Amino acid sequence: MLAKRKSVAFLTSLLISLISSMLGVSTAHAVEVTSTSPGIDATVVVAPNFVSVTADQELLEFGNALVVISPSNERVDDGLITVSGNTVSVGMTELTESGKYLVEYELLVAEDSPLFGNFSFRFQAPPVIDESTASPAPGGEDGSSEDGSREVGSNLTDYLVIGLLVLAFFVLMWLARFARSTFRKE
Repeated sequence: MLAKRKSVAFLTSLLISLISSMLGVSTAHAVEVTSTSPGIDATVVVAPNFVSVTADQELLEFGNALVVISPSNERVDDGLITVSGNTVSVGMTELTESGKYLVEYELLVAEDSPLFGNFSFRFQAPPVIDESTASPAPGGEDGSSEDGSREVGSNLTDYLVIGLLVLAFFVLMWLARFARSTFRKE
């Protein structure tokens, strides 16, 4: 009786294995995204240098895709995709436009179907200063203003420095005479 149960259990497991292999049922789970950078629906104020997607399985070195689309429907990634273990990343061009950016990806893993997906993030561009309305700081690089005059007080500073240098020269001469007369008496 025990032998009959073992053979029935063996035949049942064999039949289940055969049916599941014919139907294409896999015991491995499908690839899933575990994290993204920038985060999903995140708002960033500093333009990212790269965008990355991390999966829960090791990615194949070739065949993965990662594309970033601007709010004006232009591609803003540089196209250089890097795969490192579970993470695929792409470099970014300079972002200047505020709005919602769309990231589309295709992740390939060994012995599993590819994962297609997308996510978005918002970029808040810094304000642009219009050069025609920007006013220069008073005084140029040499301390002069636009009309060629120098800043107030700069002449006084020049005279003070020159006076201190002259005074230092006379003190040095006096110290030299004093030292000469002191050492000659001995």
